[in-house]
Amino acid sequence: MGDANALVGELDDRMRTDCRRLMVWRQVHRSTGVVYTIVLILVPAVLAVGFTSSETVLGKTLLLVAAVVGGLNVTFKPYLHSQKRRGDVNTMRRLRDRFRGEVAKADDVIEVYDRYSAQYAAIFEARGRDLVDGTLVDGTLDGAAPERGTAGRGGTGPGGTEPAASGPTGR
Repeated sequence: MGDANALVGELDDRMRTDCRRLMVWRQVHRSTGVVYTIVLILVPAVLAVGFTSSETVLGKTLLLVAAVVGGLNVTFKPYLHSQKRRGDVNTMRRLRDRFRGEVAKADDVIEVYDRYSAQYAAIFEARGRDLVDGTLVDGTLDGAAPERGTAGRGGTGPGGTEPAASGPTGR
């Protein structure tokens, strides 16, 4: 039973670490998006009002900054202004909570570990594909046709009766 408890503890630690990392990256992306938006609002206003001319070094620097920030904002918009990251955090929290609950009441801890370990790996892999592609993937984890906005998440949780994810999945 000691080995089973070590496996359960290790999976719980991985899930907790993953949740923490997702929350940190969500804050980084949100903060970056806010800074980009403020720069894109203020720079043209400063130039338009006449605080500086676009012919000066400061004006040229502001125009360059606005161009670079605008390009970065458009390029990384799916990540900077995404509600999907919140959905990913909630998915991992719910998965971890259900896992811990089922371990507490299960007779066969190894079976629960196997089921949740496989689902955690599938969600982690699907989330990685989303990051690489920059879009929602077209297939679900089990190969069935997904509902719009739920790609990468199975239709049922590990118990087979409740949804695997809730919350916003849009960008």
